[in-house]
Amino acid sequence: MYGEDENKRETLKGVFIKLVLVVLLIFVLMMLFPTKGFVTNYVDEKVKENSGSDNFNNNLLAMATAGSGYFTSSRLPKDTGDKVKMTLGEMYNDKLLVRFTDSNNRTCNTNESYLEVTKEDSEYTMKVNLSCSDKEDYIMLHMGLDGTSFPSTSTARCEFVKNLDDTWSYGNWSSWSTKKVTENSTRQVQTKVSKVQTGTKQVPHTSVREGGATKVLYNGYVKYVCPTGYDNAGVYDNVVTCKKSTTTYTTEPVYKNVTYYRYRDKTLSSNVDTKWSDCDDNSLIEQGYVKTGKED
Repeated sequence: MYGEDENKRETLKGVFIKLVLVVLLIFVLMMLFPTKGFVTNYVDEKVKENSGSDNFNNNLLAMATAGSGYFTSSRLPKDTGDKVKMTLGEMYNDKLLVRFTDSNNRTCNTNESYLEVTKEDSEYTMKVNLSCSDKEDYIMLHMGLDGTSFPSTSTARCEFVKNLDDTWSYGNWSSWSTKKVTENSTRQVQTKVSKVQTGTKQVPHTSVREGGATKVLYNGYVKYVCPTGYDNAGVYDNVVTCKKSTTTYTTEPVYKNVTYYRYRDKTLSSNVDTKWSDCDDNSLIEQGYVKTGKED
């Protein structure tokens, strides 16, 4: 009887030990070979973590690249200690950047994100600060006092172009000319009339001097004489007034009216918008821009 009880206890003890070993084995296997859901979640978290960092860095470098092209010598502060600042919002308004989002798909702070250029004793420095929902950080760019722009942070930039709507527009006015021009649907014409001197002419001016005739006795008769040189020179029986005409000349200009013409033509323009950006800037491609193949 005692022997049977002892055997039962040994059997139960063995079953319990085996059960414990099985549980431990399952636990070890779960640690060594996690479930598919665990692996997927772990990988997704790591990818999201890394892509968020890459997205922040790309946005920060995009601001720095735009700033390096904008702050040329004419836009730099003049005196040591002076600063010039431009916010991310102002960069958007001036079309230096297209709007971007952080890893949480939120727009970054347009006031707390900024470029700030300072003139130091021996160089210019540009602080590029980016403040987003996922992260805030900054980088510094340096340029000598004799430079014309900050070094670009982009290794390659490509030219993108986009065809805009066609428009009709007038060109510049031509010079005034006497050559007649006719207006039509694509040409606008203006005219003006001016007096132009074409030469000179002699203009006569006549004056008449009057005087009494000379009284003389001729063959016992009284006569009246107008001497030679007068218009009515001769001998008269009665009293007459002698008249003498004198003509003088003046030179006067001769004018005529001349019509002048000028014109301007209306042409159809195919406007093209050009932007330089990172060669992998998909946001421009989504807006309808295409690469031209030019790089700098």
